[in-house]
Amino acid sequence: MFTLKKITVGFLVIWSLAACDNEQVMIIKPERVDLKEVQKPTPQDNVPSYEAPKYHIYGGWMNDESYILIKSDGDGRSKFTLEKIPKKGKGKILKYFQLPESTGSKLTGIISSKESNNTSFLTLELNKEKTEITVTLPNEKPVTYKEAEMEPQEFNPDYEW
Repeated sequence: MFTLKKITVGFLVIWSLAACDNEQVMIIKPERVDLKEVQKPTPQDNVPSYEAPKYHIYGGWMNDESYILIKSDGDGRSKFTLEKIPKKGKGKILKYFQLPESTGSKLTGIISSKESNNTSFLTLELNKEKTEITVTLPNEKPVTYKEAEMEPQEFNPDYEW
């Protein structure tokens, strides 16, 4: 009789554990989510985007007529220097700008002058491969540059650093 009780209690324990396992499986069972209903978060219009430094704008860019060098000027996030070096001669154009906003591969910068309080805008637009950049300075036509294959000293040996 004692053995029959042990067998019955053992059977009840195993049966209750099996029942608990079945309930847990039902609770853990994942729900299916329709991906069409999931919406991507939209950025707020009044919050500036600081994605610009993620783009490949640093370094040298060149075409047949000039070489531009884009360097970080300060915090490394939004302040830059654009130095435009001609193919011949010693002259240069130096622009200080900030990138407060970006839209895809088109960046809009604010040029500030260290001599005066005047500001203007420039745009930098990268191609899909990020091997070319089109720069539009104020009162100038857009100019496209390719990623530089040489150093600025090689491009214009007369240029004084």
